[in-house]
Formats: sequence, C-alpha cells, structure tokens
Amino acid sequence: MTRFPRLDIHARIALIAVLPSLVLGLVLIAYFTSSRLADLESAHTQRGKALVRQLAAASEYGVFSGNRESLRKLTNAMLLEKDVIRVAVTSPLHELLADSTAPDYRQNTGNTPPLHFREPIIGAGVNVEDTFLGGAGELATDTTSERGEALVEMSRDSLHLEEQRLLQNAFLMVGAVLIGSVGLALRMSGGISGPILRIADIVHSFGQGNFTARVPVEGGKTLRTLAEGVNEMADKLGASRDDLQRQVDAATRELLEKKDEAERGNRAKTRFLAAASHDLRQPMHALGLFVAELGQKPHAPDTRRLVEQIAISAETMENLLDSLLDISRLDVGALDRQIKPFPLQPLLERIEVDYRREAGLRGQRLRLRPTSLWVESDPLLLERILHNLISNALRYTPGGTILVACRKRGRKVRIEVRDNGPGIAPEAQEAIFQEFVQLDNPERNRAKGLGLGLAIVRRLTDLLEHPLQLKSSPGRGSLFAIELPSAAPGILTDHHQPAPAQALARLRVVLVDDDELALASTTGLLESWGCQVNAADTGAALLATLRPGDEAPDIIVCDYQIAGIGDGLQLIEQLRGHFARQIPAVILSGDTSPATATAIQQADIPLLHKPVRPAKLRALLQRKTQV
Repeated sequence: MTRFPRLDIHARIALIAVLPSLVLGLVLIAYFTSSRLADLESAHTQRGKALVRQLAAASEYGVFSGNRESLRKLTNAMLLEKDVIRVAVTSPLHELLADSTAPDYRQNTGNTPPLHFREPIIGAGVNVEDTFLGGAGELATDTTSERGEALVEMSRDSLHLEEQRLLQNAFLMVGAVLIGSVGLALRMSGGISGPILRIADIVHSFGQGNFTARVPVEGGKTLRTLAEGVNEMADKLGASRDDLQRQVDAATRELLEKKDEAERGNRAKTRFLAAASHDLRQPMHALGLFVAELGQKPHAPDTRRLVEQIAISAETMENLLDSLLDISRLDVGALDRQIKPFPLQPLLERIEVDYRREAGLRGQRLRLRPTSLWVESDPLLLERILHNLISNALRYTPGGTILVACRKRGRKVRIEVRDNGPGIAPEAQEAIFQEFVQLDNPERNRAKGLGLGLAIVRRLTDLLEHPLQLKSSPGRGSLFAIELPSAAPGILTDHHQPAPAQALARLRVVLVDDDELALASTTGLLESWGCQVNAADTGAALLATLRPGDEAPDIIVCDYQIAGIGDGLQLIEQLRGHFARQIPAVILSGDTSPATATAIQQADIPLLHKPVRPAKLRALLQRKTQV
C-alpha cells in the first residue's frame, strides 16, 4: 500500500476487499470469453468446409458433362446459405464454369477479408468394353481423376457480430462483478473503518482539550479492546490535566505577584532615574557653565592650566553622567523614539563642527563625505549613535584617518564609520558592545573613555530597529555600519548660516531657573558673551518685574521645571502674550523623560538637556535670534 500514501483507512480496506474479487472476475471472464470466441471461429470454419465439400460432390456430374446451366443453378442455390458471399466451380484446366456472388460482395470483402474454402472435384473412372476387340473385360480407364475445383467464400460479418455480442456480455459481467465487489468492499470497510474513524474523532477531541468524550465500545474483540483502552487513556489524561491546571494556576498567581513586584521596582527605578537625572544634572550644568565663564577670563599660565584641567574633569563627569543615565533609561525602556524624515547633511555638518578641533589636536584626519540623502529615523538618537562611533574611532586611531560616508542601497541608506586603527580581533567583537568593556584600557584610564559608548550604540540601534554591523581584523582598521530606511527629499524649513561671534552682543535675554547655582552660572556665561540678562528664579518673580511698555526680550531661556506658575512652556506663553509677539525661546531641563520631551517638541521649542555645553547653547542662541 505504499503506492497510495494519501488513502485513508476506509479507502484502503475497500481497496483490499475489491481487488482480489475484481481480479478473479476479470480473469474468469477473459478466459471463458476467449474460449467461446475460439469455439465460434472453429464452428464457422467447419461449416465452410462442409459447404464446399457438399458443393464439390454435387458439381461432379455437371463438371463431367460440361453442363454450365446446372452448375450455375447449383452455385446460386449454395449462395443462399448464411454468410456465403461467393460460390465458384472451375474445370481441371482452371476454366471458370460457374461463378455466383452475393449483391453486397464488394462491401463484404472491403472491410474484412472473407474466408476461402476450396475442395477438388474428383470423379470415378469409366470402364469401356469394346466387343469388337477380343479383349472383352479389359479396363480402358480404371482410376479416379481430379475434374475441377469448388470454391466457397464466406463473410466474417456474422462471426464479428457474435464476437461483439460476447464482448458486450463480458463487459456487462465485468461491471456487475465490479459493482458487487465494490458494494461488498464498502460494507466490509464500513464495518472495520467506522469504529476506527469514530475512535480517531474522539482522540482528536482529546487534542482540543475535551477529555469528557468517550468511544462507543462496539465491533469485534480487537476494536472493543481498542475502544476501552482509549477511554481509559481519556480518564488518565483528564486527571492529569486537572492536576496540571491546579499547578499552572498556582504558578500563575506566583508569577503575577512577582510581576507586580517587578513593576513596582521598575516604577521606583524610573522615579529614581528621573530624580537622579534632574538632581545630578543641575550641579553639573552649573559647574560646566562656571568653568566656561572662568575660561574666558585672563589668567596666569599656571591658573590657565588648572582651569583647563577643571574643564576636562567637568566634561568627563558630564560624559559619564550622560552615559550612565542613557544606559539606565534604555534598560528600563524609558527612552522614546521620534521617527521622522530628515536630511543627513546638516547632521554630518554638526558632527564635523563638534569633532574637527579634537581631531586636529590629536593629529588625525576626520573626513565626512557630503550627501543629499534623506532618512527616516530619530535625528537626536541617530546623532548620538554617530557621536559615539566617531568618538570611539578618534580614541583608538592615533594619528589615523576616520571617514564617515553614506551610501544608498535599494530602499535603505547605509552609514559607515571607517578608521585605519589597530582593528579588533574576531573573538572580541561581541564583547566591545558590553558595558565598561575596553580592550586596551585595563588600567581604566579616563582619557580612553568609559567603555559605555558602544554599549549605548547597540541599545540605540536596537531601539530604532537599525541593523548594526561590524567588520574588523587586527591591523586592518574597523568599519561600523548601520542601515536605516531612506526617505524622499523634502523642504528644509530651519536652515541658517553660521552667525558671527559678535551676534550675541547686547542680546536681551530673559532667563528663568529655580536652581540658584544654575541661574548664577547661566547668567554669568551669558553676560560674558555680551548679553543683557534679566534673570529670575521663579516665573512669578519675573512677571512682577515687567511693566507696560517694557521692551520685549530677544529670546527666552527657561528651565522646564520652575517654581511658581506651571512649567516653562506655560511661562513662555505668558511672556509671549504679555509682549504680544512670538518671542524665540529655548528650554533647558534636567528632566529626560519621554513625556517631557514630547510636550516640548509639540510646542516647537528647542530643548537642551542639562548639563548644557556652552558651545551648543551659544550656537542655538545665535541660530534662534538671527533676523
């Protein structure tokens, strides 16, 4: 049965039952039909031979006497016999003495060759006594001699008709045998496969979880035993399921309790991160601005060196704080993404400005190939990814070259950061994406970074669903590549040329920050740039100083979380309403939660997270106050 793998048990049993009887019936019918056809052929031949012998005997005298008329009558009479289509008599010299043919002779001989039967006409010798000869009684001719030949041609039509009738009967018998065999086979297979199929249906219901169904105990001993075994199995499975369900319910309750506990811990961690982020960023923000203001004042060489060392230490702490908080926010899923189409060239230009001086001081070359490509991503997170990759390349490629290039690949854009540094061994290429892993910094030298940059890159690319690829080998440099969806080019609505350094002189700035150190440091830095600053620690205090007819400020710099009235966005709206003009504004905030970032983004106001680097603040003020 391997030739019929798709037949079910019902069809297989029917096939097994019908094949033997059908084969036996066909063999017997074929045997008896062929025997009967052979008998008909033999009878037809014998009849033809008998007819030609009769014709030969009856034609003896006519041939001897040469009486053609009597021979013609004789052949015509013979032509009346069934299946006879031609009768002929010839002389010893093969002269045709009589020849009678049926009217449809040509038609009968055209389809099937007729049967030919020939019989010689033999006559006895004649004794002639010549009385005038002395030899009375002497035999002149005393032997038989052939006097001609009789021919009878018989048609095969009746034989063929009989053969067709026999074959039709044979086919009818085959059909009857087939119908009978199929009926018997179906009855037999139904008696066997029916209970089996019912058992299969019950077993299928077990798979659906219905262990209450039972198999009817029916059929022969084997089928009854099978049904009882299936019912016993159902009882055991039902008991096992009930026991398992009780265990699952208990485990589920325990998991729910642990889940609630983990969620409470996660919420506490989120609150801690938010509080730590805000509380740690405020003094770091103030320190960075104080150091920047201090660096702009004249100092003796020794003092200048100390100020630069303080600035480096402050920047290192800022980087460490940013990296630690970013890692924590990524781990708890507190970092949201804002996907939108944007061009890559402005982003690359900002990166080049940020790292051009550092690369020059290190004796390195930083090359960024211009591009006109647009992508769909989060521009801030993508910029952070590229910052970390380029910073890592600069750190580990002393005196080398770093290349940033963008390529179009189908519907994707591939951004590559290449360097000709020492390269990374294959066995270490996965480890470098772990926290605090630095292959060439066992002494933990802070000048070589913190070991968090690539860990943040991996988490950010996973968050943005941008595949990250690393190709590197020792002595042949490294290539970091990310792929992101391409976007159709749009229209840039916020593109400004760099402003001159003196653009901030006499710039009227309203500054609000409820942190005393942050307020003092920001005020001092702005005034060192030549700005005219109106500073307040609360919104109410600022509004109380305003008088009708006061000149409107050129820009508002405001903390997001301020004491007094609402938040920074509400204060900005009140100030705009007071002066009846759309005054440019900048939000400074130590709150890095997605909700805060979303609210500020919807208000279309730039956001700088504390600690703010002075260069970024200055560039943003110049860009927002250009006419």
